[in-house]
Amino acid sequence: MALALLLSLLPRGARAEERATLVWKGESHPVATLGGKEFSVSDAARGLGFAVAADAGTSVLTITGQGHQVLIGPGTAQVPVDRRVVPISSAARAVGGTLYAPADFFEKILFPLAGAAGAWDAARRTWTLTAAGPAPLSIEVAVVHVPPATQVVLRLSAAAKTATTSAEKTYQVRFADTRIDPPFPEKKYDDPLVSAVRFSGDTATVELREPNLAARSYALAAPDRIVVEVTRRGAPPPGSPSAEPAGSGTSGAPAFTIVIDPGHGGSETGAIGPGGLQEKEATLDIGKKIAAALPKVLPSRIVLTRDSDVLIPLDDRTSIANHEKADLFLSVHANSSRAASAHGSETYYLSLEASDKIAQEVAKQENEAGAAAAPTPAGTSANPALDFVLWDLAQSAHLKESSELAESIQTELNAVSNTGNRGIKQAPFRVLVGATMPAVLVETAFISNPEEEKKLLSPEFQQAVADAVARAVARFFARRQPGAGRPAPAATPIP
Repeated sequence: MALALLLSLLPRGARAEERATLVWKGESHPVATLGGKEFSVSDAARGLGFAVAADAGTSVLTITGQGHQVLIGPGTAQVPVDRRVVPISSAARAVGGTLYAPADFFEKILFPLAGAAGAWDAARRTWTLTAAGPAPLSIEVAVVHVPPATQVVLRLSAAAKTATTSAEKTYQVRFADTRIDPPFPEKKYDDPLVSAVRFSGDTATVELREPNLAARSYALAAPDRIVVEVTRRGAPPPGSPSAEPAGSGTSGAPAFTIVIDPGHGGSETGAIGPGGLQEKEATLDIGKKIAAALPKVLPSRIVLTRDSDVLIPLDDRTSIANHEKADLFLSVHANSSRAASAHGSETYYLSLEASDKIAQEVAKQENEAGAAAAPTPAGTSANPALDFVLWDLAQSAHLKESSELAESIQTELNAVSNTGNRGIKQAPFRVLVGATMPAVLVETAFISNPEEEKKLLSPEFQQAVADAVARAVARFFARRQPGAGRPAPAATPIP
C-alpha cells in the first residue's frame, strides 16, 4: 500500500517552490516545508489521519489517533509520545504561525505511529511511504522496593500478550506476536532483590539477586503495565492479610491500624463554601467522628494525620501511614464544582490516569492546593511527574483492595446522601501516592453547593457519614479475613 505526502504550504516570505508531495493510500496531502528540511507538523499529521488540536496559550499541538498521543510545541526537542519521551535532532519552531519540525520527527515518531515507513526524496520533494505494519511496543522500566517486595514495572504503550518463564535467578517476560522497542539492552539496579533488567529480541529478563527468591507477574491497565513482583520465598505477597493480624489473638489488642487523614489544614483552607465554611474545618470534624466510630465496629488502632488546625504536607500524610504500618489509609475531603447544583459523595482510588475529565479536575485542584501550601521536601526529585510514576508502583499491589474499599464506602454514602450512584472513580491524587496499603480518598459532599454546605456543618450529617464509612471499612476487612466469609469481630454494630 503506497503512501505519499505532499508538503505544500507557503510560510510568510517563502518561495512558491517550498512545496513537496506525499501519497498515502493513494491520496495526496499538502504539507508545508522549509527548504525540504523542516515540515509542517499539523499538515503532515492530518495527512496521516491524526487529529490535531492547538493550545492557544502555548502553541503546543496535541496529536491524537490510533490509540496514541504526541505533544509538540515551539522549542520541543524531547517529544512526549504516549508514556515515553523521544529526542529529535533539532527543536520544533514556529514560522508564520505554523509549527515546523525536522524530518526525523516524522521518520521516528509520526510515520511509525501511523504504521508507515519511507524516505524523503529531495529531488522530487516527496515522501514516499509504504505500510510498515503496527508500531513496535514501547516499554519503560521502573524498579521500586516496597518491603517485603520489589516491583519491576514494565510500562507499555499498548496492551500486549505475554508469556512468562522462571529459572533459579531469572524471571522472563516474552511478548508474543509483537515487536518491542526496549529502553535499553541492560540496566543494573541497586536493589536488595533485583540486580538487573535485560532486553533481547522479544523478551525482558529480570535478574534476581539471590537464588532463593520467588517471582510472579500480573497485568494492570490504565495505563498498561506488566508488574513483576519479587519476594523472598515464604513471605506473604504485598496486599494480602497475614494469617494472624498484628495485635489479634488473646491479648485483646487492636487487630488493625487505620490512618484517617482529614484533608487540608493550617494555611491550606481547601475549598470554601458560599456561606464561608472552609473545607479544612469540615474534614477535621468528620475525620474525628470516623476515628471514634471505627473502634465500635472493628477492633482497631486509629491514627489521625492531624487532630487540630495544622498544615501537613501531602507527601507526609502517606509517610505517616507507612511509618505506622497501617492496614488502611483514608483521606477525607469535601468536593467543589463550578456547577452550584453538583451534589452527592464520590470515592476515589489512585491511578495515573483519571477515569474522566471531572475526576482529573478534582485531583488537579487537590494537588495544586497541597503543592502551594508546602515546599518540595529536600532530597526529592526535581521531576514530580517521575516521582508520581515511581510511587504509584507502591499502590499497584493494592489496586484491587483499594477499588473494593472505594466501592464499599460509596455504596454506604449513596444511602446517606440519598442520591444516585456517582460511581467510584480513579484519579492521580498526590495524597494517595506512596501508600503501601489500600488507600482511598472520600469527597464527602459538595461544599460549593449551598444545601450541602449546610449538611457539612451539621453534626448529624457528619456522624451519618462517619458511621457509613465505619460500616464500609468493617465489611472490607471482613472479606479479607482468612477463612472465606468469616465476619470481622465487631463490638457494637452501627445501625
